[in-house]
Amino acid sequence: MLAEAGLHGPIALISAGWRHDEARDEPLREAVGAPVQNLGLYAAFRVLEREASDLVSMYTLKQSTLRRIKERYRMAIVPALAGCRELWARRRDATCPWFQQSIRNLQAVDDLFLVESDRLHREYDEQARPFAHRRVRAELDRLRALLDGCSSVLIAGGHVGVLRNRLAFFGFEEWLRNRRIFAWSAGAMVLTERVVLFHDHTTYGIGLAEILDRGLGLLPGVVFLPHARERLALDDVENVAILAQRFAPAQAIGLQNGALLTPTTADGTSVTFTSSGVPEAAMRLGLDGALTPLPARTSTAEAHALAP
Repeated sequence: MLAEAGLHGPIALISAGWRHDEARDEPLREAVGAPVQNLGLYAAFRVLEREASDLVSMYTLKQSTLRRIKERYRMAIVPALAGCRELWARRRDATCPWFQQSIRNLQAVDDLFLVESDRLHREYDEQARPFAHRRVRAELDRLRALLDGCSSVLIAGGHVGVLRNRLAFFGFEEWLRNRRIFAWSAGAMVLTERVVLFHDHTTYGIGLAEILDRGLGLLPGVVFLPHARERLALDDVENVAILAQRFAPAQAIGLQNGALLTPTTADGTSVTFTSSGVPEAAMRLGLDGALTPLPARTSTAEAHALAP
């Protein structure tokens, strides 16, 4: 598929989500069939833990504070989501003004979390000034040189939180703009404005979807939900409708193995896609709880988001 897209390398690989297995990329290299340059973001951060321990200590403190904020965020989600479910169960009407208000209440909880998260990240940047740190600057220079020597970028999946945090730590939201990107699973999730964690099949029933944090914002107006059929109760109309309404106006897109999406248009606030992978492997979650396959195309030459 990558050869069909005209990729001949060298190609940058970001596999920080694999954590300790970051460098075990031999199967991927064989599958790509072109020179691959693994940027090694996870390993680079581990080096800074030793050689820039003062900065990393401040970063670790920030992340600990963020985890405490998330505990309160999850507590606030429970009653807000319960109100949405109760109102939907009574009317099953996405246009009901009381249901719409309950969705806005849930969105307000999500928005408040992002306000608090943004404040925490901003305070850290102002106090720690990570990009001014001598050892970090040296690592940034190395990474930028490697990236600039590559024609395209692959972003693998794995642990989405680790992947998102390493990309943000090294400032990749700016470095990846206007580059040709192929991403899958967690790699696709981090390209969006908001990274959403979800899992409906838990021991206690449907779980609580939550926002992990902001993504890189390269694909506006979309929320990616990889492994949708395994992780979401897609046959539960109530669940699908509430999830889609909660993250609207962003479109919630479920992804399965074989989904291959190509961004076709973007206006700065949203992006549209066509699908050229396995039929119905990419689906839009409707505000009414219905599932709609993304429109198909015949060429894969400009595919930018792969999943799961």
